[in-house]
Amino acid sequence: MKKNSINISFWLKFLGFFLLAFLIYRVGWEETLLSIKKVSIIHIIVGLIILWLAFFIKSIRWRIISSSYGIKFGTFKAVKVFFIGLFLGNITPGKLGDFGRLLYIKDDLPSQKIGWSSLIMDRLFDLLCLSFFSFLALIYYQFVFHILKLPKEYGLIILWLILGVIFFFIIFRYRGKFKSKIKPWWNAFNSHDLGVIKSFLSIALTVFSMILIYGVFNFIAWAMEIDIDNVGLFLGTFILGILSLLPITVLGIGVRETSLVLIFQLYQLPAEDAIALSLIIFLLQILSFMPGAIWFYLSPIELKELKFSKDN
Repeated sequence: MKKNSINISFWLKFLGFFLLAFLIYRVGWEETLLSIKKVSIIHIIVGLIILWLAFFIKSIRWRIISSSYGIKFGTFKAVKVFFIGLFLGNITPGKLGDFGRLLYIKDDLPSQKIGWSSLIMDRLFDLLCLSFFSFLALIYYQFVFHILKLPKEYGLIILWLILGVIFFFIIFRYRGKFKSKIKPWWNAFNSHDLGVIKSFLSIALTVFSMILIYGVFNFIAWAMEIDIDNVGLFLGTFILGILSLLPITVLGIGVRETSLVLIFQLYQLPAEDAIALSLIIFLLQILSFMPGAIWFYLSPIELKELKFSKDN
């Protein structure tokens, strides 16, 4: 059974490649290449610098969060380990490899639970920021394009409500067991001393880094001379960020291109420009992971060593 689940997970990752191949087949390689050639090497270098700056800012945020849990390490180590985690996270489904950072700072950890809690808190800042901007994107697209319609039938809504009631009933029924399992982790998660100032600083660093990361789409679109609403493209890319977390894609391949094509269709722009933009962003992603890949090669780890500890 375990072997079958691994095989399914393995093949699901390649669904994104099939989506990309289908899109390029429909649009055509020649048209896509013509769009890609609009971007110069200078634009690629600038885009890469923007991404590296964003990741540096996020590594500083991680150091602030870690210090609030009593985990102390220097700025260089924070940047080095963060880039390694970035590399590992983007070659694993759901960015789970990012938690490999724990193996590089294990000697600095008060406990494994504290280490896991610090990374979960770090990821939580990203997720909340991503969700917030994605929500703004839905409001913006609804206001401009009216893409969401009221359902004519409410069967699906009723089904979700029933499933929700069943879920909460199970939680309530076994609340004692859940509480005994979750309480030690909850205590560890809340053992930080972020406070108002550090929390605000972490939020500010998160927002700034996200603006840089997703603003790269706008920069490359400008370099390609694509006449698109910058606000719509910028907000739409946050939805792409959430979709890229699905375990059916590697580095967002296929899912990102398909989503960008849909966004470009709303603005009546050619699909080849959307695919070209996405492929250039993919190239920038690969290049931005190189420092982490090099550092990982110099000091490799086995991710199978990463596990939930039973310590308190």
